[in-house]
Amino acid sequence: MLRALAAVMVLVGHVLAESAHYAGWPAGFDRLPWTRGVDVFFVISGFIVTLSAARFHGRPGAFLARRILRVVPLYWLFTTLMVAVVVVLPQGAKDTGFEPGQIVASYLFLPWAREDGRIAPVLSLGWTLNYEIFFYALFALALAMRRPLAGAALGIGALVAAGLAFGPTGAAALFWTSPLMLEFLFGMALARLWQAGIVRPDLRLACLAMLLGLAGLVLLHGSGLPRVLAAGIPATVIVAGGTLLCPSRPMPFQLLGDASYALYLSHRFVLRGMTLVLLPLLPAVPLWTSAFVVATSALALVTSVLVWRYVERPMLAVLDMPRRPVAA
Repeated sequence: MLRALAAVMVLVGHVLAESAHYAGWPAGFDRLPWTRGVDVFFVISGFIVTLSAARFHGRPGAFLARRILRVVPLYWLFTTLMVAVVVVLPQGAKDTGFEPGQIVASYLFLPWAREDGRIAPVLSLGWTLNYEIFFYALFALALAMRRPLAGAALGIGALVAAGLAFGPTGAAALFWTSPLMLEFLFGMALARLWQAGIVRPDLRLACLAMLLGLAGLVLLHGSGLPRVLAAGIPATVIVAGGTLLCPSRPMPFQLLGDASYALYLSHRFVLRGMTLVLLPLLPAVPLWTSAFVVATSALALVTSVLVWRYVERPMLAVLDMPRRPVAA
């Protein structure tokens, strides 16, 4: 459910931004910083990876292999699709040109500074995957230690402290010492609290915490605080509501949660297609702009479920076959 919330927030934020850019009107609902769903993803990642620590303690290679299997194939697929768009239909790619160095760095999850100064891969939303893979690598190193969670936490803290102390300017150093890395640490802390079992789940408190987290995103947006505070703290409250406080029971939107990664990677293609095909035909008035937002979001959601069911799941099943036990 949390993954579905985060992915839908990013989707809506990008659709609203596109409609505002081309139609000059954001269709309302723009007070919430929707794209901060990414921060929710980072906290979720720290939470889930911490729960994996016991299973993979002393086996960093196995941990990293599982994480790579889960994240890399679909990302490479959509990165390749983006490269194809840049080469074959360059007018279909927004603010993305053909840079061989950037393309190579994209497949290797290495931060790359674009001409405009933004550090992003060829599939621009993949900047979050650069953080994810780096976090996985750091955590894998920590799994070889006696106390992996402490090692990972100290590693993240040391990197952020070095960034604040020395102010690096290179793309990789600037990226990997960003305070945003602390959001993974926030998720790790929630996981330890969950494992300790000191908080009693209560659905009403869970809903309240999630609402307070969303309100925090609205109130702190534009406050001038660093993103790790203005978005990271509310995101942590949201994830706390969905983990520490939420009873273990079937929840709504689990299908979208399963398809959340597919939604995150595919929605830009749906949005760009709708922008090029549909948006020029619509009058720039609130009613039609709202229709564009609803139609594009709905099509992106349907597309993501189809990608998850007919691309992601079969692909992961094939790639995971060597790991399955062979029947006698």
